[in-house]
Amino acid sequence: MLSEDFLGRIAIVVVLTILIILSAAPIVLYFQQSTTVSSLAVVTKAASTFLLFLQIVMTIGRLPPKGTARGLEPRVTSVTGSFIIVAAMFLTSALNSETAQLMALFLIFVGTAGSIFCLYWLGRSFSMMATARRLVTTGPYSMVRHPLYVCEAVFVVGMIISHFSTLMLALGALQFLLQYRRAKIEEAILRETFPEYDEYARRVPMLLPRFSDAALPASERGSRQ
Repeated sequence: MLSEDFLGRIAIVVVLTILIILSAAPIVLYFQQSTTVSSLAVVTKAASTFLLFLQIVMTIGRLPPKGTARGLEPRVTSVTGSFIIVAAMFLTSALNSETAQLMALFLIFVGTAGSIFCLYWLGRSFSMMATARRLVTTGPYSMVRHPLYVCEAVFVVGMIISHFSTLMLALGALQFLLQYRRAKIEEAILRETFPEYDEYARRVPMLLPRFSDAALPASERGSRQ
């Protein structure tokens, strides 16, 4: 009998493949235009397409799960939080402003590059659902517990600027809330699976890195002197 993890992997690969096709198809049309904004729009689409492709690669080669969040709500949260901003791209048009597109391009580049770096450190531990495969605490995960979500947030801000509208703002805000909820669900299953996670969470902040010992508890500041 096929395992739930295998079936979930197949479903995610199929969905991501469809999104890649939908995301990459408009790029051909952009090459027929000669404006600066159109060129930046090509890079925007290409960046999002590459990130989707990288997630497929990580999904195919991921490790078997050691623990998984139970129930429907964690799965709905993960799927919606992952794809809502991608869906928003197809519901809204790019803003016709060179300045806005330049700002968006920079944020999308930073967010995409950071996401790729985080996925490299996660390696075969990557999972779209709230699943514990291996506890990663090195690299960017030594600075914050959810660096991939931070990088994705930067990417989303870029997409909001690029496709700025009331709908895009609303969907972007919903995406941030869902990703935060997703992070909390993941932490619950990681605590349940890995006893050392509590110590890791005590040392490493959730989303915003500490830039000085002043942000640490007094007991830890003393131990570093």
